[in-house]
Amino acid sequence: MAQLPVYNPPSPFLGQLPSGLGLYRKITIRGRMTHDMFNINLQVGPNVDPRDNSALHISIRPREGLIVRNTYQFQSWGVEERFGGCPVQKRSYFDVSITVKPDSYGIAVNGCHFCDFNHRMPYASVRFIHTGPGAQIDAIITE
Repeated sequence: MAQLPVYNPPSPFLGQLPSGLGLYRKITIRGRMTHDMFNINLQVGPNVDPRDNSALHISIRPREGLIVRNTYQFQSWGVEERFGGCPVQKRSYFDVSITVKPDSYGIAVNGCHFCDFNHRMPYASVRFIHTGPGAQIDAIITE
């Protein structure tokens, strides 16, 4: 299992966040959409099938014109947040930055603030990042 930063990882990808997530820590995923959907999960554990708890699930869906945000815990999805449209197009490059704030994750897409997603589980419990198929990833970095 890889630790961050990572460049040109395989798809799907599972990486470990060596020190977890802390306040104001930022994770940036840069890549290019290759299909109609691409998912990013900030997870508590490394399992993806069945999935471990995910404090933040981001599903980029250009065909539907949506970026869906949610939480997965106790083998169940929470209430989806779907507002905001989708500034990412199929076959286009994207840059998604997730910043841990005291009450939420700040999500920026292509350098512009997209939304905040309120914490539904402790951010300090996140130890892994999983990116699904649907995009070619150039880099996953932390600051």
